[in-house]
Amino acid sequence: MKKNILFVVDNLKMGGVTKVLSTLLKTITPTGNYNIDLLVLHYYKDMEISIPEEVNVIKGTKVFDVVDENIHELIAKKDIFKIFRKALFSFKIKTGIFKGVIAKERKKLITKKYDAEIGFSEGFAHLFVAYGDTKNKIGWMHIDISVQNDSKRYTEILKDAFGKMKTNVCVSKKVSDAYKSLYGLDNFQVIHNIMESEKIISASNSPMDCSYSEDCINLVSVGRLHGQKRYDRFIESHKKLIDAGYKVNSYIVGDGPEKEALLQEIKRSGVEDSFFLLGRRDNPFPYVKNADLFVLSSDYEGLPTVLYEAIILGVPCVTTCVAGAEEILENKYGIITEKDGEALFRGIEELITDEQKLELVKKNLDTYKYDVSLILEQVEKLFS
Repeated sequence: MKKNILFVVDNLKMGGVTKVLSTLLKTITPTGNYNIDLLVLHYYKDMEISIPEEVNVIKGTKVFDVVDENIHELIAKKDIFKIFRKALFSFKIKTGIFKGVIAKERKKLITKKYDAEIGFSEGFAHLFVAYGDTKNKIGWMHIDISVQNDSKRYTEILKDAFGKMKTNVCVSKKVSDAYKSLYGLDNFQVIHNIMESEKIISASNSPMDCSYSEDCINLVSVGRLHGQKRYDRFIESHKKLIDAGYKVNSYIVGDGPEKEALLQEIKRSGVEDSFFLLGRRDNPFPYVKNADLFVLSSDYEGLPTVLYEAIILGVPCVTTCVAGAEEILENKYGIITEKDGEALFRGIEELITDEQKLELVKKNLDTYKYDVSLILEQVEKLFS
């Protein structure tokens, strides 16, 4: 008999969590073991999300339209109506009134009994699940809150919510350690993100709409142009490479709110002819596959799946010391540096100049096999 499973997210905004969710759903739906519903509390179209057609998407009520709004951004936009609604929503969370709100809205949205209910995104999705009536409640954590905790105002409320979960899944050990430390709970476990390795390899064979230079080292990064990714750090390290006499071209595949600021930084650094923002690509994998090195310059991640993608495509990595980096690279597939431009520069320089080290990394990459079966087994146990 098929199990009824409900996933709950705040939104389907472009980004890592949405991508991870899409991949997970595409992996578990073909098993035929589940009837899956996906509740999107604040539903709006931000990108073409590849959700399997077998998944029933439920749109949240208007009550949840501000769950994912940032109060500081609303103030900057002078959106008085939303500022008021967000402040009222936050007040209801702080005072505990929100529990009644959840109960009322769940009656409108939930029409069946679920064998498992998963709050898949950080934020209100966890509270929505925790204060529901499904017995098998699961939280899913993607962010290293020891570095970035946007919910620190609600620590006690979230501690109560996480305590109500049967289990809380963290995408890396560092994320798990951070949650255990802050909330003093032990119902956390680690399950890495599922990767579609065969599809990644197949998609990487598509043509690029630009050509990498054959007479220089080509560096690439993929991600949303957001402050978290610290692409200014990538630009700084690139500039240091140029100043040190290395012939290097660097590329970022992605779009986002930091685009204009990054363009200005590229111009200020005088590297317009060697550092390029390619914009968003629905298929970024050819740009990764054809690069010499993949660079991750972030301040924080939960489990950077872009590193998995680069490794699957056989590309050596240089990354800052974010959560999940050690688990993914295993001291075999690249270099981990401190979170500053000088350290990132030194890491890149080490790989492009130490031929013996680079050869060993490439040899390790040649034998890399991504095994999804263990992760899938862990996920299926959650629902039993």
